[in-house]
Amino acid sequence: MHKIKSVFLTFLCAGMILGTGYLVIVESGQKVLEKERILEESLYEDTSSNIFYGKIEEDIELFPWSYYPNENSPETTGNYPRFQQVAMEVYGEWNEDLETDLKELQNWYLYQMIGWQSETPVEEVGELYRNRQKSIMDSMVKVDNSPYGPSTIYFYKDIMEFGEKQYQIRIACSDWNIISFNCAEYREGKERDRGAWAEGKEKLVEILEETETGLAEYYEYMMLLRNQDLPVAYDEKEGYINTYQQSLYWLEKIMTGKDYKNESMSDEVQAIMEDWMITSSAETEVNLSNKEYTLEAVESEPSYSYQIVELKDMILLLMQGEETLGIFYDPIEQRFCGYNFFYEY
Repeated sequence: MHKIKSVFLTFLCAGMILGTGYLVIVESGQKVLEKERILEESLYEDTSSNIFYGKIEEDIELFPWSYYPNENSPETTGNYPRFQQVAMEVYGEWNEDLETDLKELQNWYLYQMIGWQSETPVEEVGELYRNRQKSIMDSMVKVDNSPYGPSTIYFYKDIMEFGEKQYQIRIACSDWNIISFNCAEYREGKERDRGAWAEGKEKLVEILEETETGLAEYYEYMMLLRNQDLPVAYDEKEGYINTYQQSLYWLEKIMTGKDYKNESMSDEVQAIMEDWMITSSAETEVNLSNKEYTLEAVESEPSYSYQIVELKDMILLLMQGEETLGIFYDPIEQRFCGYNFFYEY
């Protein structure tokens, strides 16, 4: 009898320890890395804060880029996403004869985002691509059957020169959405300015501590765009609205400590932002261009944790609530440079 009790207590203690460890790992959100790899060299500097720190010195690709073909020069297939097609169908502007128009519309959409990040007029971005005689849609690499998240992913990456700077551009799309976008200054072969890096990291921490409400609103906006596949809104005055370019603009305002919602913007996007920031616990219906969407209302005081992950060439800010959002940050330029959606099992 005594032996049975001892065995039972042993199993009970082991179960409690394993259970607690599992919860800690899940809450850390670190399984978003390739093969659920845990961040190495993590340093938690202040246990009373909701800001955590980690570092990755190796070349580890995050989802969805962990599924990019390993070949040095993966072949393009002529396939491309269709994230503008639904918007064209809603307004009766789509038929199969407009395939070329769809490609050009989607190219222009991404040129707008690249232009914003590289501080280059969108017309110049488009002209540079025309001179190369190969657009983004024509350069997409398609990958089928990813283990989780969207089963089909389209990838584009390149290095472009705008003015006196080079920019690395990385874009990943599902069939109906843009799940990863990053446009940052390319510094291959240049030694990292550690002083500027440390200063930029400190600036990021200040932003996280001072603009929690603005970041919470941004997070909910991005989750709405992801979960409802809404890369496009429509306004009677403005026409089609690039909602992800609006998100980049919002990040810029967060960096400068300004309130994005007080800036001049389209009525449709303003309506989206007002509708999903509901403080009740009931479900809320959001009407976007005569089409109803439902999302769970957010709490009045949402709480998020932030993990500052130092990569080799930039910082990835993991913003973790019920879902995980990644925000790319260039500490040298002290500027956000894109976003990344993560999908969990």
